[in-house]
Amino acid sequence: MIKKIFKCTIGVFSIVDSFTIVDLLFEQNYMSVSCVEKQNNRWYVEVLSAQPIKEFEIARILADYKYSFFETEILENIDWLEKCFENFKPITVGNFYMFGPHLRMKKHPANKIAIEVAAATAFGSGEHPTTNRCLLASQVFFDPKIHKKVLDIGCGSGILSIALAKLGCRYVTACDNDSEAVRITMENIAINHVAHRVMAFQNYAHEFDKNQYDFIVANILASPLISMAESVTSCLNKNGILVLSGFNSGDNSVLQKYTSLGMKEKYIYDYKDWTTIVLQKA
Repeated sequence: MIKKIFKCTIGVFSIVDSFTIVDLLFEQNYMSVSCVEKQNNRWYVEVLSAQPIKEFEIARILADYKYSFFETEILENIDWLEKCFENFKPITVGNFYMFGPHLRMKKHPANKIAIEVAAATAFGSGEHPTTNRCLLASQVFFDPKIHKKVLDIGCGSGILSIALAKLGCRYVTACDNDSEAVRITMENIAINHVAHRVMAFQNYAHEFDKNQYDFIVANILASPLISMAESVTSCLNKNGILVLSGFNSGDNSVLQKYTSLGMKEKYIYDYKDWTTIVLQKA
């Protein structure tokens, strides 16, 4: 049993940098990494660890970011995972209602599509602006009568695959280059009773040319979206819908790349300094 929990608070960041830093620190296998807005548009990152957290280790990881606040403390010995669940309140995005395992037995809104996703496991609880808008785009642009096969690139927690399956898609392929993300996705699709509709696998080469899809969603980063653009567009059927996200507002590089390949812009969501674009294959 862990006798001490060490907490580190780092700041001050913009909302964009804070979420990016959470991703960077999450890869270091700390117990928990989260961000919080403590003042108006002044964001802090909080790290929990079973071992003392040293500032030089954080500084090495965050070499490309400036911060003016670094504070460590020792917390009382309580179940911090359970505490995290307690603080994870239900999130409503459009017609979707996301909740943690601690609320499984609670009554959920009858007019919403309920999705259970554990917090602090893999990326995707519905809280991040990019996941939020990908959910909205899926609700608005996905049509189960037309879009028979779906591909979720960089599935994370599997939240988008689950949402699309619950919107009526019978064939969802979810992939991620992180084996832990694939494991979490498989757990979440089982919990949400859509394992018969979603297939999850680990992918490294982004080679999708053996399959064709009617609807593709990719919530990752600008660089991999650009590098895999030809592969993604080639496996999208004519008139298929493509939802791309994971990059900052004002970054037009992804849109320019995909429109240069013949994709037609349908809609752009700008939300909390992040952009989600919806395209269609002509």
